[in-house]
Amino acid sequence: MKRSKYLVPLSWEHHSALLNANRLQKGLANQTPKGILLDFLKYLWENDLSPHFNREETIVFSVKDWLKVPESLRNQVLQEHQEMTDLVEQIEATADENELKRLMGMIAQKVIDHVRFEERMLFPQIEKSFSTPALEKIEKDLKEAHVPGCVVWEPKFWEKK
Repeated sequence: MKRSKYLVPLSWEHHSALLNANRLQKGLANQTPKGILLDFLKYLWENDLSPHFNREETIVFSVKDWLKVPESLRNQVLQEHQEMTDLVEQIEATADENELKRLMGMIAQKVIDHVRFEERMLFPQIEKSFSTPALEKIEKDLKEAHVPGCVVWEPKFWEKK
């Protein structure tokens, strides 16, 4: 899907999030030890997902034009951010290995579903609803706040053994 230049930094981050959610799913399927998966998820949460949510909420969702986006979409995106935050907290508080695997599978799928929702539904609505000056400011602020990166992780637990 072609994305306007204004939101491209977020789409780059979404690409990374999809890649890493897929890695987590593959790691679960490969029966990777829980400590490795927990370390990976913790790193992703602290360095990618949580900061990404913060950038969206402070740079994009705080713009006056945000109120032009249908309320149902605004509510859904914020609810999904909160659900993933809650899932990470549950994962951190869980000792049971089967429950950990279930919750990690849930968050991986939620990330995938959330990115698809934003890219397919929310972002097109933002591009349609926001004024050009608002989008230009968002683009500038996102470029300043963007932390580019592709996670280089060892071990590559997502690769088949």
